[in-house]
Amino acid sequence: MKKNLSLFFLILLYCCSIQTVSAQDASPGLTTTEKTEVLNAVSKNLMELYVYPETGKKMADQLKINAKKGDYDLLKDPREFADKLSKDLFAVCKDKHFTMRYDPQWVKESKKEKPAKDKDSEMQKRRALEKIQNYGFKEARILDGNIGYLNLSRFADPTEAGTTAAATMNFFGHASALIIDLRNNGGGSANMVSLLASYFFDSNPRPLNDIYWRPTNETFSMKTLAALEGKRMPDCPVYVLVSKSTFSAAEDFCYALKNLKRITLVGETTGGGAHPVMPVPIAERFLLNIPVGRSISSVTKTDWEGTGVKPDLEVQQKEALTTARRHALEQLLSKEPNNYLLNWALLSLKAEMQPEQTDAQLLKSYTGTYGEGKITFENGHLNFERPNRVIQVLSPVGSDRFHIENFPYFEMRFNRKNNQIVSMTRLYDDGGIFTDLLKP
Repeated sequence: MKKNLSLFFLILLYCCSIQTVSAQDASPGLTTTEKTEVLNAVSKNLMELYVYPETGKKMADQLKINAKKGDYDLLKDPREFADKLSKDLFAVCKDKHFTMRYDPQWVKESKKEKPAKDKDSEMQKRRALEKIQNYGFKEARILDGNIGYLNLSRFADPTEAGTTAAATMNFFGHASALIIDLRNNGGGSANMVSLLASYFFDSNPRPLNDIYWRPTNETFSMKTLAALEGKRMPDCPVYVLVSKSTFSAAEDFCYALKNLKRITLVGETTGGGAHPVMPVPIAERFLLNIPVGRSISSVTKTDWEGTGVKPDLEVQQKEALTTARRHALEQLLSKEPNNYLLNWALLSLKAEMQPEQTDAQLLKSYTGTYGEGKITFENGHLNFERPNRVIQVLSPVGSDRFHIENFPYFEMRFNRKNNQIVSMTRLYDDGGIFTDLLKP
């Protein structure tokens, strides 16, 4: 079953990237015999493989009607013939995955039987490539406020990537919230979808999305796993960043967990690829990409084909991360309003999103010596200088408040009396507070 499910999404990924390699040469024209052969082969595959059997038959019947009317009689160029068939199929099913291509080179290569050693060599190369790409786990870090951030570029097969997934999720075991970035994730393995989703539920298996596979007429019921390496996070708020480039298995993950009300989606509506496409050689010179399966939500009994998965917080994809961070911090603060670290993190984020505008005269009013430290003004910004220490740049985050760049645990406040600066207070994220008077 696992091999079938991995193939399910790998086929879709392959067809999204498939390139036509035929040269734009003077190809032999079409004969009536070849056109009949192509139409018969397309009709046969439609009725045997298309994900919706009734629609497959309607398309096959329509091709026969078109042929009988003579719609294809005058077509001599094979590329024009392929384009015409693609349009005719779409007119019936409205499925954008359908494509008919003139590609004799692909058909020729697809019919070659590769030696076992060549297949093994290709598999080893694929595994080596996935390994050096860390199986799609591109970045894992903890943001201010104890918010985890995972950049996942693909859903790799857990047979090989399971250990990496477990180590990554263990890293986030103490996070107060987690952000998963799928904005550039084009899909992958359905089994990794189940594995990753399992970390956000308890050990009782939860139905995710069923998968119907027309070639074998099977439906696979996908669930979270009862046994799991590493720490589960059933109560951790989870945000998933999405864009138009989020596709296939990545959408499967989003659709299942959104319908289970377990995640908050942030960004743009996803690409809308719920039907994996199988490339099928037609006669000797044509390629038919045909949708052969679909996901079915255990909650809604629908899928996201053509519509995509809609976000809960809709923003431009470039704003998704900061939006998710702010929402997470605000939600955490609603439960712990006096949490110093959360307030600190939210203040820093707001300053990052909307930098404070300060003029030179105001900045210069903060200059002077405070205890062993000195505040100087240079090149439009303030510096904090201490003996035998690196000079540090101050960034404004509020009225009379500054952070030091690259030191998120440190904040500086200037204190006023009768509208004059009289002292400077250094605050640390561990609660440490130190105040130094401004020297005359």
